[in-house]
Amino acid sequence: MNTPLPVVKAFLVCDQIIQDAQTGKISLIGLFQDLRADRFPATHPSLWIYTSLTNARGAYTFEIQLVDVANSTVLGKGTPPTIQIPGPLETAEMCAQLGNLQLPRPGTYEFQLLANGELLATKHLRVSAVRPPTT
Repeated sequence: MNTPLPVVKAFLVCDQIIQDAQTGKISLIGLFQDLRADRFPATHPSLWIYTSLTNARGAYTFEIQLVDVANSTVLGKGTPPTIQIPGPLETAEMCAQLGNLQLPRPGTYEFQLLANGELLATKHLRVSAVRPPTT
């Protein structure tokens, strides 16, 4: 029997994720889809990916890729822990921190979420150049 692919209810990028130790509730801090840098190549020190999944059953191995849309180049990958989803009525949440993202130039980038090697969702990230402040 094939494992059904999860349905993605949310695929978000933010500055920080906080999980309450008592309730387990997750707070997403600083949601964004645009970044700015004053020089390129640029390095973004840290961001978080949040995903909410449902309509699945079984064990899933996930991968998050950062792709340069202009030339379809994979710039980086991360592999969050395998998640066990008990049944299709359950909702599973996954959080992953990505650090030191290398952005070669202004443009459009894309986070890709894969489960068991299959593409589930994409999230665009627009990167633009800003002039550094003059002194």
